[in-house]
Amino acid sequence: MRNQKTTLRAISHRANWKRFRSVISFLILLTCLIVAGSVDAAIKPYGEQSRATTQSEVEPYYRQMLKYALVAYARGDHEKAYHRLLPLAQQDVVDAQYYLATLHDGGRGIVANSAMAAYWYRRAAKLGHVEAQYNIGVAHANGDGAEQSLVDAVRWWRAAAMSGNVNAQFNLGIMYLRGEGIRHDPSEAVHWWGKAAAQGDPAAQYNLGALYASGQGVLRDVTVALNWWTRAAAQGFEQAIVALRDYHVAE
Repeated sequence: MRNQKTTLRAISHRANWKRFRSVISFLILLTCLIVAGSVDAAIKPYGEQSRATTQSEVEPYYRQMLKYALVAYARGDHEKAYHRLLPLAQQDVVDAQYYLATLHDGGRGIVANSAMAAYWYRRAAKLGHVEAQYNIGVAHANGDGAEQSLVDAVRWWRAAAMSGNVNAQFNLGIMYLRGEGIRHDPSEAVHWWGKAAAQGDPAAQYNLGALYASGQGVLRDVTVALNWWTRAAAQGFEQAIVALRDYHVAE
């Protein structure tokens, strides 16, 4: 499964699309394990993010089958989860499509297949699944199971970012600052990093501070820069710690 960020180091451009490949997978599993004794609770991780055919909207039979599939997923019985998810995904149950994509992506219960992962991410993304929108964007950015296209990556990241996905907001900031897949516009980088920073993302907080420190896309304001770096440093973000240290040494 894909959950990757592109990190900007001191406003130098450094791509790192593969950095957090398994984080979403871990969070899904962790959420399910916390409620392992409850079939009903096991279906909730992305229900609030899906705006189309979510568990609460499908027919009772599909809803029950999805519960069973996600319990198998949480218990690590990925082969059983696959066989339960596939017919649901074919019926456009959007969460089933998303979790099926993660099985193809990670090679859990089946042979890894990035093209099939992208196929199911795209179907779920078209139905409004936010994490699927983010992940199909990453697939296009990497050319991993989908045609490599930064324009398409940006298009899907924008959809996810507008629904509050932090990683999509972060990556949009990168693309606007670089002018890759979209026009060069540092003010838009400020906008999207601001949204991610407000949600507590330390890399976005650091990058936003760097833009304020250099006056890119925003009026230069060292006080605001130091504030964002301080917030990122409080989370242990190394680049922010270094930036604060260097600033105080230079005073």
